[in-house]
Amino acid sequence: MEKDEEQEEQEEQNRSFFRLRYSEPEMPSFLWDGTTFPVCEISEQGIRIVLKADTQIVDGEVIAGIIHFEDDGEIEIQGKPLRRDEDELVIKLHHGVELRIINKEQIRIRKKYSRD
Repeated sequence: MEKDEEQEEQEEQNRSFFRLRYSEPEMPSFLWDGTTFPVCEISEQGIRIVLKADTQIVDGEVIAGIIHFEDDGEIEIQGKPLRRDEDELVIKLHHGVELRIINKEQIRIRKKYSRD
């Protein structure tokens, strides 16, 4: 398999995981190296955080920290930078976020904004 095909297949598999994109007021916080960053998206395999303008990222660096959720739940995560998109950083996790946590967050947000 050629490298381009291999890369496309990996990207397709990454997209097969459910992603929860947060609106700004609902974003959990990620404490990394003494600094707090908003988490704008989580999935079973990664997270996306909003970076501060002066945040330096080193390729291959292990990023480890704690995600704090609105319900006072928290999880420890670690991973490596996958890509930087303007002011956001995608981190591929070594051990993903459990689907039950993502589902719990989705239900919390739906209840909060439901018109029923």
